[in-house]
Amino acid sequence: MFATAGKDDYAKRVIGEKRYFEKLQSFSRLPEMVEWWSAKYLKPRVQEIFGYSGGNSFYLRPIIKAAIGNEHVVVASLGSGDGEVEIALAQELLRQAILNVQIIGFELSKDLASKATNEAEKLRVSHIVAFENADINSSLGSSQFDLIIANQVLHHVVMLEDLLDSCYCALKDDGLLMTRDMIGKNGHQSWPEAKHVVDIIWNEMPDRYKWNVRSGAYAEQFPNTDFSHSGFEGIRSQDILPLINERFGYSHFYAFGGIVERFINRSFGQNYLKTSAEDTQFVDCIQHLNDYLIDSGRITPTQMAAYFTKKKNMGKHWQRRSPEKSVRAIHEPQYISE
Repeated sequence: MFATAGKDDYAKRVIGEKRYFEKLQSFSRLPEMVEWWSAKYLKPRVQEIFGYSGGNSFYLRPIIKAAIGNEHVVVASLGSGDGEVEIALAQELLRQAILNVQIIGFELSKDLASKATNEAEKLRVSHIVAFENADINSSLGSSQFDLIIANQVLHHVVMLEDLLDSCYCALKDDGLLMTRDMIGKNGHQSWPEAKHVVDIIWNEMPDRYKWNVRSGAYAEQFPNTDFSHSGFEGIRSQDILPLINERFGYSHFYAFGGIVERFINRSFGQNYLKTSAEDTQFVDCIQHLNDYLIDSGRITPTQMAAYFTKKKNMGKHWQRRSPEKSVRAIHEPQYISE
């Protein structure tokens, strides 16, 4: 059983979480090398598994499918932030004249929920999408949803068991829990077996790849930072997939990462240019190594894109990377002390 934080600690984390996300200028801005890597490796595989790979299509296609033949479709979006994803979905639904869908975004920050509401009104989609200020760390209440979106939010949740139980109860029998999220070690740290490989590469790679834009300094050693200290970032990442597997089946699943993201993330990704053959070849090599290590069972993935179902069925996944095989065999839950 996960030991939840004391009230004072939890309150401090809430403040830290709100402060961080309220000052973000964009929830989607990534280094150009991530876009290059995604176009070459991530999108084609997602296309193969899900049938489409474009950004919001991941959530939009199931919504449209549910809307056909149903009088009214209600979609919950957990941790909706500034509403960028939800508003884009609403705009596309409106463009396609699909008006029998209601999207409800639940957001911890009152300021962000208010900002999203104002933007939806400004863009004239507030009849399709609305935002509520709510702490989804506990539950979704008694509402029923045709679909639930969890876009990069589960790794911010402390009471995962409660939330996933609530999602299971709130989801209609034929519904989907649609998620893209982190499933690596808590705090987005590397597991020892992955860190060992990253350290070897780090010690041999050119210094120009080691500039950390966040700290404003060179990282002579790979910074295996625990990002969960001040807020909820990666607070229980390693528990997400095991807990989902206990409750849900899946229709589509793709897992990836573990090595490559350590080099091209927001801290170091600006060191790589997609127009540089040397840079792209370096990333190619890391990606091939990452694939080999996952597929040989030496490391486990750190990210997933998935549609989970209430029926305990097995669906489509990439090669050997089923949800069950994407969980680290030696699972070491971490706890937050009182």
